[in-house]
Amino acid sequence: MGLLKNKVAIITGASTGIGRATAIEFAKQGAKVALADINNEAIKETAKLVKEVGGEAITISTNVTIYDDCENMVAKTIEAFGKLDIIFNNAGIAGDRALATDTTIDMWQKVIDVNLSGVFYCIKAALPKMIDNGSGVIINTASVDGLVGMSTISPYVASKHGVIGLTKSIALEYSRKGIRSLAICPGFVKTPMTETGFSEEEIAIFSSITPVGDGATPEQIADFVTYLSSDKAAFINGSAHQIDGGLLAGIGIID
Repeated sequence: MGLLKNKVAIITGASTGIGRATAIEFAKQGAKVALADINNEAIKETAKLVKEVGGEAITISTNVTIYDDCENMVAKTIEAFGKLDIIFNNAGIAGDRALATDTTIDMWQKVIDVNLSGVFYCIKAALPKMIDNGSGVIINTASVDGLVGMSTISPYVASKHGVIGLTKSIALEYSRKGIRSLAICPGFVKTPMTETGFSEEEIAIFSSITPVGDGATPEQIADFVTYLSSDKAAFINGSAHQIDGGLLAGIGIID
């Protein structure tokens, strides 16, 4: 029996990387999945991969910066599967690399709109259905950059700090209604976003300063998201979880 047997999950940012890997793992564990993204062709490919492992999936074109899209995403999920048990708010962007003085107002707003407002909109749209069910799990993708600062990506860092605060507030407000709210804080993960957002030299540096000696795969993050979404994690709530290979453990010198 899978960890998520008979569960229904929405995954935003499901077109690639962590979102795609989580969709596949959710399906392997018995969940029916609604795949949401602005990249329609890519989520169709994710749906194909889900079906190849025996899962059931629908695709929903969704721009998380538009609240009506988020409401539509939830409505179509309920229409297709009858309920909503889990929402994994994973859609996010890195934005352009720049010092704060060189970061445009438009870029700041774009990153905040996707990474923070988008998470709030999805939560707001999902909560009424979860309240009706008397249960639910909300998992939000933050970052180790939501726990510490990083230069040249101030909008991203600010948005991910905000996601962690939002996660805690939702837990305080809705836990007595059977809803858990959690955040994950990945370190360096080998995804298309990081491959295009960092130079080869920077990627090598991230790998070298991570105690385990390499970045994570999307599948490693998906395994943890699956566990947090399951009943085995029933007492884990209102918390942010590092998945960083020891990156934030401190400063170490390894021969």
